[in-house]
Parts: sequence; structure tokens; C-alpha cells
Amino acid sequence: MDRKGVLCVNAAVAMLMLGCCGRADSNATPVPSGESALLPTASPAAPPTYRRCTGGAWAPTTGRGFAHVRSGVIASATPNHGMQDVFARPGESARITVKASYGAAGKDLEDEGVVLMLDDCQFLRRVASAKTDDDGLAVFEIVAPSEPGAYDLMALIEGDGTTTRAAFHVLPVGTQLVVFDVDGTLTTDDAEVNRDVLDEHFHHIADGRYAAEAYPEGAALAQAWAERGFVIVYLTGRPYWLLDHTRKWLTEGGYPTGVVHATSRHRDVVPSVEGVGEFKAAYLRALNDLGYVTVAAHGNAKTDVWAYAAAGIPLEQTFIIGPHGGEGGTVAVHGDWSRVAELVRQRGRARQPFARP
Repeated sequence: MDRKGVLCVNAAVAMLMLGCCGRADSNATPVPSGESALLPTASPAAPPTYRRCTGGAWAPTTGRGFAHVRSGVIASATPNHGMQDVFARPGESARITVKASYGAAGKDLEDEGVVLMLDDCQFLRRVASAKTDDDGLAVFEIVAPSEPGAYDLMALIEGDGTTTRAAFHVLPVGTQLVVFDVDGTLTTDDAEVNRDVLDEHFHHIADGRYAAEAYPEGAALAQAWAERGFVIVYLTGRPYWLLDHTRKWLTEGGYPTGVVHATSRHRDVVPSVEGVGEFKAAYLRALNDLGYVTVAAHGNAKTDVWAYAAAGIPLEQTFIIGPHGGEGGTVAVHGDWSRVAELVRQRGRARQPFARP
């Protein structure tokens, strides 16, 4: 890390340790420590248990055949199904959307049955069924479990037995979140700099020709937040069909389990405020509407700076790595994430932490 980067992050460390979470610019008004989400005074004596229901048993199937001949032709290509990780409050309704498609061109599977299964810490149980629409989307409305936690979801395409998975995060109001962008923030290469990302960059990721290099200490930083009870959100401008690849990269890189959310529409990939910027801001606003609190965010691009500010994330807790660090009053980070990780390790726990099994 260069001298400028050390000074910028050290300034953030000093402000937070003194209980003064003012903006990075000298004209900002300090925020009293009692109002800072990063400085909880103490964790509850008995934090609520956060269940993690994964690996439930189920009987694989080869499929019962498609309802339409054209579907069998489409399904002769490689499946590219995707399902977003989902948030919901305990015992409340949640909408879950599955995208069923095949081949490099993402040919949609239309008017075919999809079964949704939920891990209850013993088995993957069938909870709903639906048919795909003209865009290959199957939409389910289910009721979240009553206990907070992360539950495996699996969608089964009835015609051929192919599947896709996601996590169902059931969290009470007041849960504190920490957001990470992926490309250019956790990886050293920003896919969004190429306007032909779908053809030129993302397919290289999908077929294994591109191995993303990680910024040093990024995984340690995310782990530091998670160990203190904050729920991690990986919010990426990658397309939905890279969800499984992204989850695998995070797991193999030592990043903590969290919510992974990608774009569902190609126009949301475009590196502009109207594209990926508004996509990220809208998602973060939806989390706010559920009663969750995003206490910090990490990014690298101008669109990250814009989206995090539009969602109301405090600028003094918005960490931007690379050439756009410090823009708009954010905290500049240069070189790697080591100093920010050190800062987080010195902090207290979340106000409503979860006991991790």
C-alpha cells in the first residue's frame, strides 16, 4: 500500500476509534458515537441462534420429460439456470424467482414445470411448484421459516431433472448488513470497464478461461465483519448465470457465507448510473424497506459510489479501493484491504449479532 493509502485509511481508523464518524472531507460535521452503527456498545448476553440448514437429503431424478417438444431441443444445450439468494423476515411471505435457460445464448425454457425445495435441516422438502413464463421465469410465493437463519433452496426443472441452488436468509428487523461489490473490489479486475461484458468478459469466467485474482486481505476483511455478527451481502453487476460460479469463487477464496445478488436483466450490467448503479441502489433500498440496516459498503467504481450514497449508506463507512477512492466523501483505500481489515477487527459486535454454529 502506498503512503497516500495508509494515510487515508488511518484517518478513518482514527475517526472511528474516537467515536467521531465524520466524512472524509474536512467540512463534514462529526456524528456522535452513539449514532454510529459501527460502534455498538455491547452485544446481547444471549444472541439469537442463526440456523444454517444445508446439505439436506433428497432423491435425484433424471426428469419426467418436457411438456413441449421444443423444450427438449432447447435442453440439449448446457443448462444456465439461476436463482438469486433471498432475504425475508421470519414467518413472512417471500417471492423467489428461478430463471431456467440453456446454452451460451441463454435460450429461455418456456411453459415448463419447476419445483422449489427448502432445506429444513433434515431434508430438502418440496414447498411449491410453478411453470416458467415466456422469459423462462418461474415465480414462487412462500412463507419464510419462523427461526432466523440461512436455508438452502433448490429449484428442480421437472423435464430433465437439472437443478440450481440458492440461500434463503431469514433475518429479523434491525439486522445489520455489510455490502461488498465483487469485480474490481474483491477481484483486481473490474468486468464493468468493458461494455461488451456479456461477450468479452463474462463468458471467459463461465467457461473457466478466466481465473479472477483477488485483492489481498479481502477475504480476511469480510471474515472480520462476519465474525462480529454482521451479515455479508455480495452485490455484483455480473449476470444471473454466473451466480453459481461466483458462489464457488467466494467459497474457494475463503470468503464467509453471505447473500449473493446478481443482475437478472442484461441492461443492468451496463457500467452507468442508469444501468448497474440503479440496479444496486434499488436492491439496497429494498433491504432498507425490510427493516435491515446497511452499516458499511465496499466498492471500486463510480457507480458504487453513486449507488451506496443513493441507498443512504454513510459516506464515512463507504470504502472505495482504487482510483475512485475518496470521491464524494468516501474513504479511499489503495493497494489492498489490510488496513480496513485491521480497523474492523478493533470494532465491537453488531447490535443484533447472530451466533454462528
